[in-house]
Amino acid sequence: MNIVIIGGSFGGISCAREARRLYPKAHILLIEKKDEIGFIPSGMLLYIEGRMPSLQDAYFYTATQLRAEGIDVALKESVVDIIPEKHIVQTDQRSVSYDRLVLAAGSSQDSQILPQPDESHLTYKEFAGAAQFIDRLAHADSVSIVGAGQAGMEAANTMVSIGKSVSVIESMDYPLFKYFDQTFLAPFLETLATIPKLDFYWSEPTLAIRQTDTGFQVETAKQVIDSDLVLTTVNVHPSTQPAFTAFRRHSDQTIWTDDYLETSHQDVFAVGDLIQIPHGVTQDRTYMPLVNNAIRSGVAAARNLREKKTPFRGGLRTVGTQLFDWYLASTGLTESDRFFYEDDIACHHVESQVSLFESTVIYGKFIIDAKSQRLLGAQLLSKANILEKINLLAFAIEKEATLAELAQKDFFYQPKFSSVTDETFSWSKGDANET
Repeated sequence: MNIVIIGGSFGGISCAREARRLYPKAHILLIEKKDEIGFIPSGMLLYIEGRMPSLQDAYFYTATQLRAEGIDVALKESVVDIIPEKHIVQTDQRSVSYDRLVLAAGSSQDSQILPQPDESHLTYKEFAGAAQFIDRLAHADSVSIVGAGQAGMEAANTMVSIGKSVSVIESMDYPLFKYFDQTFLAPFLETLATIPKLDFYWSEPTLAIRQTDTGFQVETAKQVIDSDLVLTTVNVHPSTQPAFTAFRRHSDQTIWTDDYLETSHQDVFAVGDLIQIPHGVTQDRTYMPLVNNAIRSGVAAARNLREKKTPFRGGLRTVGTQLFDWYLASTGLTESDRFFYEDDIACHHVESQVSLFESTVIYGKFIIDAKSQRLLGAQLLSKANILEKINLLAFAIEKEATLAELAQKDFFYQPKFSSVTDETFSWSKGDANET
């Protein structure tokens, strides 16, 4: 079997490695237009924080490693056309035939609606932009960040930690709105209001970014904000390569796939940030560009290349991060998502301490089906590291468990690490507010 993968993204690399494991005699070729693969987007922040010695270390897998596993890698080679009827990929250097083709070109962080200078250092998703931003950061005292999603808030956390004056501009009225309900974040938002050299501009859509003689200006719907440097962390969108026009697409330009990740053309699959995936609760297809989804879809596609027998189960939008001494994690539905769920939901709030001898509070919010009591979503917030708990809750949602069932699970007890009763999972019907 001759397998061709377009794109050295998380999904593409994961697909290539799984395909090599499953099909030891197959020829596998991964084509990437850039001169490297496997860059970790948040690697720039990790380097700035001193968590890695060099930006060159911000790779989760390299071309050298893939080649050592018997996978051919073609760098700095661009796909210009795909002829699915003939099973041919045309690049700027050659014509390649395939038995199975996987589209894994990932996504772009460039805004599709925001006019801005043609400066690659305004984003850090790719190595080149990250390297340029780091060079300019050394001479900047102030940084404006456009977008208060997870990427924007993590960037703000890093910039503040190294002493920069930071302005965060967001069109919504609070941060991380995709993953958390605003009232639940109250303790975290109170902390944000007290941090020196950190200013937020809520409900201010950005209209333009202009470069000046001394730095940059961000024009919002209400004002103009000056800074030495700008970083845009707006929502990513699927890579829209001209070669992909042969395939059926959704209105958001994601590539249509069936349950097995095969596109509208036989023997061609698509993964990662190129596609919509089923939401694990509503089963509606949605765009969910997260690394964990890219990796899992790449693995699933590889398993279907010989025979379509492993449907991709989708995702729950599970995230976790640390911001300004707080740990935040979320999975599944939020209360704001209730309009996407057909039945009534109820919200259950809990507060628990980390362990018997540590009084640090864990705040929890659980979204449950009002009738069946099945867990649909969870949000956690604490100054203790509670990130691993969200994985258990995501698994519980997948298994359609109730909080009452979770409270009866056989969790370990050790007073240094847990309380006598894990109030995070204990509840009664009286605790829940139906919406």
